[in-house]
Amino acid sequence: MSWSCRTLTPALLALTMMLSSTPAWADFAAGRAAYEIGDMQAAREQWQVLAEAGDSASQAALGSLYIHGEGVHVDYRQALKWTQMAAEQGDMTGQFNMGSIYASGLGVERDYSEAAYWFRLAGDQYDSVSRYNLAILYSRGLGVERDDGEAVFLLNTAGIIAGTPEIGLTELAGQAEHLALNLMMTMNQADIQEAHDRSKEFEREYIEYYMKFYFGRKRALETSSEGQSQDSQQEP
Repeated sequence: MSWSCRTLTPALLALTMMLSSTPAWADFAAGRAAYEIGDMQAAREQWQVLAEAGDSASQAALGSLYIHGEGVHVDYRQALKWTQMAAEQGDMTGQFNMGSIYASGLGVERDYSEAAYWFRLAGDQYDSVSRYNLAILYSRGLGVERDDGEAVFLLNTAGIIAGTPEIGLTELAGQAEHLALNLMMTMNQADIQEAHDRSKEFEREYIEYYMKFYFGRKRALETSSEGQSQDSQQEP
């Protein structure tokens, strides 16, 4: 299996915007805008300043540039440095990429146990791909003791998250469902039921979490829009 490190996809940006409360978000977005039009040098310069100031999202983004050789030469040493700094601050993308770095052996000795550690941390922040990758490790006994029930639970919950409108990873949701069905063919009914019950409990928890952030962000955007409108009306 290929363990890909993450670039700044639209789905990731949507989730980051849902979760982000960092004051540096507007500056990070400037780097993102440069990245989207292919100006990698401007993106790197923007993120470099923020990363050195300790902004975890910028550290993860900078690490990703070094992993993929976007605007810089591929440098796994620099990639690990910035990605680990982000991950240790709790950045979800940094944690996901740390998992991928160790699963792929990018500039480090391949270590599935370390990969599982980072994928779990990112998955605990509702990252669907991390949950999917962790499920693969459990289904194959790589870095963890093989546990098909845990793998099915992780696949089910990865599919729930991936189906969120702002995420929209329908292909991943389909792959997770297909793999879970294959695993269940060799499981006993009690283990299948346990995985199903845990998945339902997770779904209730995730919906509550999602609605809280969705409507919270919607209110924040409406308040911001109203404030800008009042400011423009007051201008002479």
